Amino acid sequence: MLRERPFDYIGDVADTTNTPNPEPAFNDPALQQVAAWATEQAQREAARARLIADINRRQISEREAGHKTPGWYAATTHTSLAHANTVVTTSIRLVHEFPALLQALEHARITWQHAEAFVRAANPRIAHLLAELTPELVDLAQVATFRRWTRELRGIANQLDQDGGYNPNNDPAANRLYIGTLDDGTTEIRATLHGELALIVKSVLTAHTDHLRRRYQTDHDTTNGDIDIPDTAQLAAEALADLLDTRTTADNTDRPVIEPEVVVLYNPDTDTATDTDGNSLDPTAIRWVLAAGFIRLFEITEDRDVLRMGKLNRYANTHQRKALLVRDGGCIFPGCTRHANRCDAHHVDHHTPDPNDPAGPTDIENLGLLCRHHHRITHRPGWLMERWTDPNNPTAILFRWRTPTGRTIYSQRHGVTWIPKAA
Repeated sequence: MLRERPFDYIGDVADTTNTPNPEPAFNDPALQQVAAWATEQAQREAARARLIADINRRQISEREAGHKTPGWYAATTHTSLAHANTVVTTSIRLVHEFPALLQALEHARITWQHAEAFVRAANPRIAHLLAELTPELVDLAQVATFRRWTRELRGIANQLDQDGGYNPNNDPAANRLYIGTLDDGTTEIRATLHGELALIVKSVLTAHTDHLRRRYQTDHDTTNGDIDIPDTAQLAAEALADLLDTRTTADNTDRPVIEPEVVVLYNPDTDTATDTDGNSLDPTAIRWVLAAGFIRLFEITEDRDVLRMGKLNRYANTHQRKALLVRDGGCIFPGCTRHANRCDAHHVDHHTPDPNDPAGPTDIENLGLLCRHHHRITHRPGWLMERWTDPNNPTAILFRWRTPTGRTIYSQRHGVTWIPKAA
């Protein structure tokens, strides 16, 4: 049964995106031109959808070129038949089933990527129900990253289609791992994981990868740069080998304990559990994960501000980062998709070591997750980051930037930009 608010933010977004974005237009001509091209591209793609639907309806490509519409499009545009099928199918369904979504594309409120994702999610069982949510999903696209938007779309579609379709999270046989040898003798490992198994493997491997990165950083500093810091892909491979090697060692007491960050968000009103990416989890299946001590329990507000952390009576650095993971989800600079484990906990009010100076406390209210790139941007001359209070949500911990050109940029949470309502 569909909840009154289908997923985390869609209800809030519907209230906040009916007003224009308060940010002024870009000042640089190059930025203006590319933004204008993006708008024109969306309009052209909407016009293409109408033409393709008409071509298919009249079957003129068969009469004039001897191809059905997808084959003709692939031959004419020199693209793959798979791509052509997607374009044609999306075009036809936009015209005949989702005219409101097509209109949003014409007005450049969504992109063709949004349209394709929507059509993929709208299977015949739920297409008419998903169509009713088009206005809210279009509004969400104005403030959410594409990754966050598709996650919301997937969550809504899953709720609408609870009695149909295939859910790999409920099928243990869907978890697959293959180890093979390529022609050059290289070992290849491929895996497809779902649900709790994916959560556990990803969190443990990510934690150990970060541990190895810190170890390489220490070696790099000690040797004045003679030891390089590997990229993430190499570190992940070494972390996997190190974890497996640990299991074959009789005495592992000299190895540091890796504490993976696994956060499960439980909604008692709906009796549902998700990870921080919004993926559904089976409450029964995660009990053994709780027993293993991997999961920290948080009590959070509706706005994802952390209130309490189990029986912990104060925050240490590790616990604060877990709290920021729940609240922010990743880098809070709008549009950034960096995960929390690749971000710094930035002091918005500059931290000072003087205990008598009240400025810059290491408190949740003064901390925000920023990736290294946007951390450097924030410290550039002329940039000012500050906390701001939304009168409609005074308890929410929110931030904004003032740029050297006078623009105001508002922070995001879990990929959704928090834009204030118009006065």
